Amino acid sequence: MYRFILKVYYVLTVPISIFFILNSRSIHPAYKLTFFKKYSLGFKMFLNKFRLPSGTSYKSHLAMGLKILETPPEIEGDIVECGAWKGGSAVNLSLICKLTDRKLKIYDSFEGLPESREIDRQGFYATGDYCGTLEEVKDNIRRYGAIECCEFVKGWFDETLPQLDSPVLLAFVDVDLELSLETCVRHIWPNLVEKGYFFIDEYVGLDYCSIFWSEKYWQRYFDRTPPGLMGSGVGLPLGEYYIGPWYDNEDRPLHHPNAGAYTRKDFSGYWIHFPEN
Repeated sequence: MYRFILKVYYVLTVPISIFFILNSRSIHPAYKLTFFKKYSLGFKMFLNKFRLPSGTSYKSHLAMGLKILETPPEIEGDIVECGAWKGGSAVNLSLICKLTDRKLKIYDSFEGLPESREIDRQGFYATGDYCGTLEEVKDNIRRYGAIECCEFVKGWFDETLPQLDSPVLLAFVDVDLELSLETCVRHIWPNLVEKGYFFIDEYVGLDYCSIFWSEKYWQRYFDRTPPGLMGSGVGLPLGEYYIGPWYDNEDRPLHHPNAGAYTRKDFSGYWIHFPEN
């Protein structure tokens, strides 16, 4: 019953969600995104959510799309996705890349998740979970997205991401394991443009999000203060109801966490006030 109510709410609010999320005066006029083009894009993304398995909401994809659309075309930067599964999010990101004439670089082992290490607190995943082969992903993007905008990089992140040397406007990291997240942060962050974005999907875990608040981590690897994370623990407020925490959410069956979390190259989440000093 509750799942049915959530699905009805999800469908009925699609037009409202598209209107609110893409309502921005900062969308660059070069992209010629008229009212009807916004709805066409939004509905394609919504339908793709049902066509392909995806761990992320179309609202997440719209939110990332908005950030790309608000960026002037003269600012260089590719879009990077780490963790493709069957290509559900890559399909929608490719539509945005086609609209804005950007490249989508898709990094994945195409063999599922690696074996988790003992110190990885997401050890409840099994090796090989969320496997989508390279041909599956290509076929899905060819069918529902814009494969001409895509570049596929096959391999484990610690082997492929150190070779990344092009500017990145926006990265979307959906890698489940926190040690995989750390690898992505360490190798993608230096390539982000001045106001480049870093989105994650595993936003409900406070331990998982804590890398973006760790003063020790950011000082050690980047010689800077931590950037913080918009949406830590609950996701971005995009029209659903969620109080949390995730581990006891079964007691609130109509509460559902929303879409993604992100930080930006120039953000700061650093506390400086210590009264005893």
